[in-house]
Amino acid sequence: MDKYKTNSAFNKWFSSIKLNLLPSPIQKKIVDFDKYHKKLSFFQALQLFLHGINDEKESLREMDAAFVSKELQKEMGMTSISYSQLSRTLSKIDSEILLAIFSQLVSQAKNKRPVTKRNSLYLIDSSTFSLNQNLYQWADFRKTKSGVKLHLKLCFMDNDHLYPDEFTLTNAVEHDTNQLEVLVNQPEATYVFDRGYLDFERLDTMHSQGYFFVTRIKKNTKVHVLEPLVASKSESVISDQMVALGAQNHLTSRFRLVTVQDKKGKTLQFITNRFDCSSTDIAEMYKARWQIELFFKHIKQHMTIKKFFSRSEKGVVNQLILAMIASLLTYLIKLKTKSNQSVFQIKRFFRYLLFQPAEEWFNLLIPT
Repeated sequence: MDKYKTNSAFNKWFSSIKLNLLPSPIQKKIVDFDKYHKKLSFFQALQLFLHGINDEKESLREMDAAFVSKELQKEMGMTSISYSQLSRTLSKIDSEILLAIFSQLVSQAKNKRPVTKRNSLYLIDSSTFSLNQNLYQWADFRKTKSGVKLHLKLCFMDNDHLYPDEFTLTNAVEHDTNQLEVLVNQPEATYVFDRGYLDFERLDTMHSQGYFFVTRIKKNTKVHVLEPLVASKSESVISDQMVALGAQNHLTSRFRLVTVQDKKGKTLQFITNRFDCSSTDIAEMYKARWQIELFFKHIKQHMTIKKFFSRSEKGVVNQLILAMIASLLTYLIKLKTKSNQSVFQIKRFFRYLLFQPAEEWFNLLIPT
């Protein structure tokens, strides 16, 4: 059995998680969990929930039924688990343990592919998960529905290399701008966010503290043109200007306004404090923001977040953290194999070769 487990794709996917390297206080929490959960250890529970999320199980009952698989029984070292026990466990796992695992995986990603101002952007946005008000009364949102909101910072290097770097979870009623200061925390990095976050004083603060940004301005934004800049020679670029934003009682610092026309003829205006790159580069930076929308779409459609396993606040929070962990595990496999396959394709192969030797999975990923 040990040889089987060591060589399987299932086991290899989890191999980036090093519980023994987590901070001592977190390890103590794991020991305490195991002390009071004799039938299901923390690592077994972690594997089950990550497998359920990644394999798109729609409910804890389906995860329970999955134990008809002899291969899953061998991997887990158990023959069955009740959905009621899974429900209780998901709500009892300390979220700090899961957050520590998430941070450990982010560190591994950065060690394998270092992040610099030149090779990456941080995309910031949020997504709301609507919930039944009768079942989730704790999740304040609107009069007729409940909801939770995931505020995400996505590290973007290119369309093939992107992963969740940091996030916060709030009730859906929370305004996005309240979380921007939490997620903007690495000086000299460039942050890309939509105009819903636009605030003149915040842009000035980011600028003075050494943070770079690219965002869009609103139609009614007051723009004071100070001088023209040399625009890129591109049909899509209309102008490149040095400007200040706002009314006379609060004018921003000198920023750069790049105006472009997209393929549909729509005029877009981007404000930034990056003066070291071309007009088209600025437009491409903002265009990258679309990738965070695709990421939200992926976790909602392909990681069971269209339906939550638990009705408790802690259970919902834990499931969202687990979804972030699952996405990182697959991305780390991409880095380990230096694969040019998309993360989605890597995941697809994994689902079909789940209990096969890891070499069979890796042979499909490693470039020839």
